[in-house]
Parts: sequence; structure tokens; C-alpha cells
Amino acid sequence: MNYQRARLRYQFSKLEPIREGIFPEYGGNVEFELFSFFEICYHLKDWVKHSPEYSGFSDVEDFINESPAMRICADICNRLKHKNLRTRRSNSEIGVFHLKTSMTIGPDPSMARVGLEEATIETERGEECCYELAKECIQEWDRYFSENGAGSGNS
Repeated sequence: MNYQRARLRYQFSKLEPIREGIFPEYGGNVEFELFSFFEICYHLKDWVKHSPEYSGFSDVEDFINESPAMRICADICNRLKHKNLRTRRSNSEIGVFHLKTSMTIGPDPSMARVGLEEATIETERGEECCYELAKECIQEWDRYFSENGAGSGNS
């Protein structure tokens, strides 16, 4: 389980450099990295549900359903998986990521950098910054694990 939590933190750690426009070194596909984060984030619940060491934890499905950020995360993940949402956890009609980029070209073409000025998605709370939503999801998982006596997983 600690591996799965570390995997989530690793994926989250890639978002800040992407946000700062250093993403050619991080795969170059912003949508892929965003979807990967939300997919890993949502599916951490499966590890909680099926790990004997967490059998005494509060219901992880209730945790997802009671957290606006995690409901949105679930819908992003399931929209990716199924193309269209058959059922929603949030009150959102989750769409696609809206990305606003810019390009800087140096004296040498190999120095070209694409900067991500904005990454948003429409949710039940309005248009949201994808990075801020991801950060909130991490905080929610930290809260869930802390409330169940497992700490934040930063170690």
C-alpha cells in the first residue's frame, strides 16, 4: 500500500514542473499526465478496499462520496475509462481539460519550450484549476489516512 501512496505522490510531483512549463522533460503530454494523476488518485481506493492491513478503516466509498474533490476525481477517471459517464458521483458534467499553452523558442530550435499557462476543467464547483484540484485530492487522501491512524504517507 505504501507503494501505491508513493506512486500517487510521484505522479503529483510531476504536475508542478508541468505547470511551470518544464514538461518536455516530463513526457510532454499534459493531458496524459493529468489523467494519470486522477486515475491513480481515484484507484487508490481499490488498494484500501482490498488490503487486509486497512480492513479496520472507515468506508473508503463513503470517503469518496463525501469529498467534493474526490467525487470529481472519480468522475474524471471514469469518464476517461468509459468515454461517457453512465453514473456520476459529482454533480458535474465532466468535460475535457482546457489547456492554454504558449511556446518560447530560443536561438537554437532544440531550446523550444512549451509553457502551460492554464489547465482547467469544468466541475460542480465551476471552472477549476486542475493543479489545485489535484492538490486538494492529495490533501483529502492525507486526511483519510490520518483519520484512520495511518499518517500522511510522506515518509
